Amino acid sequence: MAHSAPEIDTKSAISENTPLLAASADEPFAPLNDSEILIHEAARENDSNITTRPPQAEKPLPKLQIFLLCYARMIEPIAFFGIFPFISKMIFETGNLEEADVGFYAGLIVCLGLTPPILLGLD
Repeated sequence: MAHSAPEIDTKSAISENTPLLAASADEPFAPLNDSEILIHEAARENDSNITTRPPQAEKPLPKLQIFLLCYARMIEPIAFFGIFPFISKMIFETGNLEEADVGFYAGLIVCLGLTPPILLGLD
Protein backbone atom coordinates (compact mmCIF):
# COMPACT_ATOMS: atom_id res chain seq x y z
CA MET A 1 0.00 0.00 0.00
CA ALA A 2 1.52 3.24 -1.07
CA HIS A 3 0.61 6.33 0.89
CA SER A 4 0.34 9.50 -1.09
CA ALA A 5 0.61 13.00 0.26
CA PRO A 6 -2.73 14.78 0.60
CA GLU A 7 -3.44 17.30 -2.13
CA ILE A 8 -3.33 20.95 -1.15
CA ASP A 9 -6.60 22.73 -1.70
CA THR A 10 -6.00 26.21 -3.14
CA LYS A 11 -9.20 27.42 -1.50
CA SER A 12 -7.79 26.76 1.98
CA ALA A 13 -4.42 28.47 1.74
CA ILE A 14 -2.71 29.17 5.02
CA SER A 15 -2.54 32.76 6.27
CA GLU A 16 -2.38 34.55 9.62
CA ASN A 17 -6.16 34.17 9.85
CA THR A 18 -6.12 30.38 9.48
CA PRO A 19 -6.95 28.60 12.74
CA LEU A 20 -4.29 26.31 14.15
CA LEU A 21 -6.65 23.37 14.43
CA ALA A 22 -7.97 21.71 11.30
CA ALA A 23 -10.96 23.49 9.81
CA SER A 24 -14.07 21.62 8.80
CA ALA A 25 -15.57 21.71 5.31
CA ASP A 26 -18.34 24.04 6.56
CA GLU A 27 -15.98 26.91 7.29
CA PRO A 28 -15.22 29.61 4.73
CA PHE A 29 -12.09 29.38 2.62
CA ALA A 30 -8.91 31.15 3.63
CA PRO A 31 -7.81 33.98 1.31
CA LEU A 32 -4.88 33.36 -1.00
CA ASN A 33 -3.18 36.75 -1.26
CA ASP A 34 -3.04 40.14 0.45
CA SER A 35 -5.94 41.71 -1.43
CA GLU A 36 -8.16 38.72 -0.69
CA ILE A 37 -7.13 38.90 2.97
CA LEU A 38 -8.18 42.55 3.13
CA ILE A 39 -11.48 41.83 1.37
CA HIS A 40 -12.08 38.85 3.66
CA GLU A 41 -11.38 40.92 6.79
CA ALA A 42 -13.61 43.76 5.60
CA ALA A 43 -16.41 41.27 4.98
CA ARG A 44 -15.96 39.84 8.45
CA GLU A 45 -16.12 43.29 10.03
CA ASN A 46 -19.34 44.07 8.20
CA ASP A 47 -20.91 40.74 9.11
CA SER A 48 -23.46 41.25 11.89
CA ASN A 49 -23.39 37.57 12.96
CA ILE A 50 -19.82 37.74 14.23
CA THR A 51 -19.35 38.94 17.78
CA THR A 52 -16.12 40.74 18.51
CA ARG A 53 -14.38 40.97 21.82
CA PRO A 54 -14.08 44.40 23.36
CA PRO A 55 -10.50 45.66 23.38
CA GLN A 56 -8.78 44.88 26.65
CA ALA A 57 -7.03 47.61 28.55
CA GLU A 58 -3.28 47.16 28.81
CA LYS A 59 -2.06 46.00 32.18
CA PRO A 60 0.28 48.42 33.89
CA LEU A 61 3.87 47.45 34.43
CA PRO A 62 4.33 45.91 37.92
CA LYS A 63 6.86 48.53 39.02
CA LEU A 64 6.91 47.51 42.70
CA GLN A 65 7.67 43.87 41.88
CA ILE A 66 10.42 44.85 39.45
CA PHE A 67 11.91 47.21 42.04
CA LEU A 68 11.88 44.48 44.72
CA LEU A 69 13.55 42.00 42.36
CA CYS A 70 16.24 44.54 41.47
CA TYR A 71 16.75 45.31 45.16
CA ALA A 72 17.11 41.60 46.00
CA ARG A 73 19.63 41.13 43.17
CA MET A 74 21.61 44.11 44.48
CA ILE A 75 21.61 42.97 48.13
CA GLU A 76 22.45 39.29 47.49
CA PRO A 77 26.18 39.86 46.80
CA ILE A 78 26.42 41.96 49.96
CA ALA A 79 25.02 39.05 51.97
CA PHE A 80 27.41 36.64 50.25
CA PHE A 81 30.52 38.74 50.95
CA GLY A 82 29.36 39.30 54.53
CA ILE A 83 30.43 35.79 55.56
CA PHE A 84 34.13 36.27 54.74
CA PRO A 85 35.15 37.98 58.00
CA PHE A 86 33.46 35.29 60.09
CA ILE A 87 33.96 32.01 58.22
CA SER A 88 37.61 31.59 59.22
CA LYS A 89 36.84 32.12 62.90
CA MET A 90 33.93 29.69 62.76
CA ILE A 91 36.05 26.99 61.09
CA PHE A 92 38.91 27.48 63.53
CA GLU A 93 36.65 27.30 66.60
CA THR A 94 34.37 24.44 65.49
CA GLY A 95 36.60 22.38 63.21
CA ASN A 96 39.41 21.40 65.60
CA LEU A 97 41.90 22.18 62.82
CA GLU A 98 45.38 23.58 62.76
CA GLU A 99 45.55 27.27 61.99
CA ALA A 100 47.35 26.61 58.70
CA ASP A 101 44.39 24.55 57.37
CA VAL A 102 41.69 27.11 58.17
CA GLY A 103 42.15 29.07 54.90
CA PHE A 104 41.77 25.95 52.79
CA TYR A 105 38.50 24.93 54.42
CA ALA A 106 37.16 28.50 54.39
CA GLY A 107 37.79 28.64 50.63
CA LEU A 108 36.26 25.21 50.18
CA ILE A 109 33.05 26.25 51.96
CA VAL A 110 32.78 29.44 49.92
CA CYS A 111 33.37 27.57 46.65
CA LEU A 112 30.87 24.87 47.55
CA GLY A 113 28.32 27.62 48.24
CA LEU A 114 28.81 28.94 44.70
CA THR A 115 28.68 25.54 42.99
CA PRO A 116 24.87 25.07 42.74
CA PRO A 117 24.20 28.44 41.04
CA ILE A 118 27.04 27.77 38.61
CA LEU A 119 25.81 24.27 37.74
CA LEU A 120 22.18 25.35 37.46
CA GLY A 121 22.93 28.58 35.61
CA LEU A 122 21.08 30.70 38.14
CA ASP A 123 23.37 33.70 37.98
